[in-house]
Amino acid sequence: MIRLLPPSILIVVALAGAGMTMVVYRAENAADRIRFETIAQAAADRVVDRTRQHIALLVSTHAFFAAHESEVARDAFARFTASLGLQKDYEGIRGIGYARLIRTGEEAGAERDIAAAYGIDRVVWPDTALEQRTPIVMLEPPDEMNRAALGFDMFSEPNRRAAMLAALESGAPRASAPVELAQEITEDKQAGFLVYIPFRAAADGPIAGFVYSPFRAGDLHAAALGGSTRLPLTFQTADTTEAEAVVLFRSEGFGDSEPFKNLKTQRTVDIAGRKWTFSAHATPDFRGRDQHLYSMVTGAISLLLALALAMSTRFQIKSVQAARALQAASQKAVQEKDLMLQEMKHRIKNSIARVLAIARQTAANSESIDEFSQSFSARLHAMANAQDMLTRSHWRRADLRELLTTELNQVLGPDFGEERIEGPKVLLDERTTQALGLTFHELATNALKYSGIARGEGDLRISWTLVGKRRHRELQLDWVETSSAPVEPSGSAGFGTRLIDANIRGELGGRLEREHRPDGVRVRMMIPLKDI
Repeated sequence: MIRLLPPSILIVVALAGAGMTMVVYRAENAADRIRFETIAQAAADRVVDRTRQHIALLVSTHAFFAAHESEVARDAFARFTASLGLQKDYEGIRGIGYARLIRTGEEAGAERDIAAAYGIDRVVWPDTALEQRTPIVMLEPPDEMNRAALGFDMFSEPNRRAAMLAALESGAPRASAPVELAQEITEDKQAGFLVYIPFRAAADGPIAGFVYSPFRAGDLHAAALGGSTRLPLTFQTADTTEAEAVVLFRSEGFGDSEPFKNLKTQRTVDIAGRKWTFSAHATPDFRGRDQHLYSMVTGAISLLLALALAMSTRFQIKSVQAARALQAASQKAVQEKDLMLQEMKHRIKNSIARVLAIARQTAANSESIDEFSQSFSARLHAMANAQDMLTRSHWRRADLRELLTTELNQVLGPDFGEERIEGPKVLLDERTTQALGLTFHELATNALKYSGIARGEGDLRISWTLVGKRRHRELQLDWVETSSAPVEPSGSAGFGTRLIDANIRGELGGRLEREHRPDGVRVRMMIPLKDI
């Protein structure tokens, strides 16, 4: 029965976690719904506010006409509309114009006014059988698209005529059903609509015409919905005043967001007497990468908790086995400690053997006790410096530049400039550090004796580089001494030379080249770095 306890705990806790995850999942969906409706509402408000702002602009233009108590001259009308900054600040509105109300047969006066105001010969169009006409006699700004609409009889088209009659009846701004504007002379055609306000030359006089504005629905929505932040939804605006809805604007991909089809909303608003229905559908950008993040985190935590409780129970059952494993680990640690002690003994024996060998060779090549003491002490300092660097790095690696600088400062003094040393960062293992420490000491001692550096009559330059790759990588180091007087090679090699050869060729398996020049000595060392 005890063996069944861990899986039983796992199942019970996992089921409880699944229930909590489902609750969080539903809460996330509800929050997404609220957030989506808020964004969609804000998008619709932006379109409504911009449209009403443009209609308010039209109302102010009607007030401008009313203040003159007669038809406004085209020059004054042009100055007024230019001051509004239509093209700069009111994207979506195509312009502001005036359509005169005349009887059929009185077109000549409107045509003369168009010719006088805009310098074009334009007959009122199209032909009509109606008794009244409303040709466009002024339309600003006078760009190519607006000039194409001059003379158009808007009363001849049913949707425009219905909007004008509604404006006459209410005395307030009224919008038309969706139409194709007379300005649509390019291939980039958009659905449009118009807003009309009736104008009377006198307060109790007859209707003289209509102040109106044409709108391109696509431009209006782009201005309202555009900006630096892309909305995470697709959008549609339809005129639903009549039984059959007519689309004014539809963003790309509307209705294609199948994974988020449950996130959609509709809202109907009155726009100058017309019912506009705004529809919005969420896109994949709405949720992004953190979709259902909290439910996934809750599920993951619940699962981890179930696993943790099950594993904790299992660990308690296996406490005896854990104790045995701990005992085995302790024994292994003791063995590793013994191994480290053996390695330390081996290192000490090697160091003692090296010191004895240096002592014997130094004694054999020294003529007095003082000379032996000085040479032997210097070489022991070189070994000690290398040992110190290895100790500071826990016997792992020593830096070549630091090792070289330490030996040169010890032999040549602290004023020896580091600008004479050039090379990339190289880390040396224990054996290479020991060998190169002694080698640098011997080379620096020889340079001090024979190159005139102590008297300021010579120079020393040291550079190195890495050649080859991976297992065939080598350290190539050039030691170049420059002397004011010629340096003649000695006939026999001293202990220092033999020590250098033993370190580079014997200890490190490298190659060594010496070149005696008229003005000094160049020593090149090639040392394998396979294990570094």
